[in-house]
Amino acid sequence: MTSPLRVLVVDDHAPFRSMICRLLQQQADVRIVGEAADGLDAVRQAEALQPDVVVLDIGLPALNGLDVAGRLRTRVPNAKVMFLTVESSLDVVEQAFSVGAHGYVYKPRALRDVVPVLDAIIRGGRFVSGGLARIAQGDSLASHRHHLLFSSDGTVVVDALSRFIATGLGVGNTVIAIVTREHDECVRRRLQAADVDIDLAKREHRYVPLVTSELLARATVNGGAPDPVRLFNICADLTTGAVRQAGNPHARIAACGELASVLWVQGHVDEALQLEHLWDGFAATSQTEILCTYPLAARSGNGQGRSLCAEHTVVEVH
Repeated sequence: MTSPLRVLVVDDHAPFRSMICRLLQQQADVRIVGEAADGLDAVRQAEALQPDVVVLDIGLPALNGLDVAGRLRTRVPNAKVMFLTVESSLDVVEQAFSVGAHGYVYKPRALRDVVPVLDAIIRGGRFVSGGLARIAQGDSLASHRHHLLFSSDGTVVVDALSRFIATGLGVGNTVIAIVTREHDECVRRRLQAADVDIDLAKREHRYVPLVTSELLARATVNGGAPDPVRLFNICADLTTGAVRQAGNPHARIAACGELASVLWVQGHVDEALQLEHLWDGFAATSQTEILCTYPLAARSGNGQGRSLCAEHTVVEVH
């Protein structure tokens, strides 16, 4: 029996680091042997643990990831280094490989690229996230809009979601709406009152309404908190399927709803932040417009409200 791949994960953003650990642990041949939040601790742990692979951010406190990789090349020479970072400059990519990287993954593509990079570098190959040349030129982020609405009541939520859906359908987007069962019928009535033919849009697979409770149930394992990675994968599969069924591979996606908000209200704040982090990366790389609605109470609470705002490009209070 082959020994599992021993991996050290280094990232100072705790929710994202946890998400990557869970993603890797879903692979039968991977074992997470350690986690670190800064560069100096990463070097110490790597020397002590001698991992097979170090998954490494660049923007780390105490010692940046490029310097960490340089030290690991001499102190832990058998470890393969995979950078997982928001740095998209081709100069930085070249510098990463010059200090010993075996793989380079752009964070917004993490769910798609992290597992393939492990396979590639363990086989002796090198891996770079696709499209980095385009990303470096800035066009993949140009129309990125991840809108956060803090709402005072359900009427505001229904109004905002209905306007978003009507606008998206009106400009030819494929619209994914993930709403609570309570708001589902309200949104439908509001759209019909605005002369939006949502039944036709559904038949043409341009409008995909989903209920939050059903998605959360599909992403919950053994009665615990819903897994944000599983939730995101479910939503991504639905999105891909909607575009394929609509018959337009170039169709733009607009997504809105209350999925992460329901997690937040249920007390699963870290899971909600992880899901928003994933959605923000998806919006950035696919030029998708996203609207998330939260209750006003989510604005406060031990800095969690600030963390939530940081995952969005536009914040509005109503």
